[in-house]
Amino acid sequence: MTSPENTEEKAAAYARGLDAGRIEQRLQGHDEHLRKINGSIDSMTQALGSLTEELRANATRFSANVTADRRDATERDKIAAARVEEAGLVASERTVRWTAWQRWFAVVGAIILVVNFGLGLYLAFGR
Repeated sequence: MTSPENTEEKAAAYARGLDAGRIEQRLQGHDEHLRKINGSIDSMTQALGSLTEELRANATRFSANVTADRRDATERDKIAAARVEEAGLVASERTVRWTAWQRWFAVVGAIILVVNFGLGLYLAFGR
């Protein structure tokens, strides 16, 4: 049979084997957990990369829209200024400036016209 020392050695060896198995099993569990973490980090890195690209594209598009709006506003202001200037030219072309003798002639003509009309009415109804 076996001696008590031999039995104690076997029991100690068995206990060491159990501990080694448990440790190995725990290490495998930790390795799998680290793989999951690395996979999560990789997917997060990819997601952040795609978000960064989308943000850059949106910022570029926004910048282009702002530039286009500024350019459009400048062009609209130029067009409006040109139209105001054209309207001013048309208004000044429509405005007739009479000289002093033309004004006197118009006033004298209006007075003569009123006097003749009154004289005509007097002669028509006064008799």
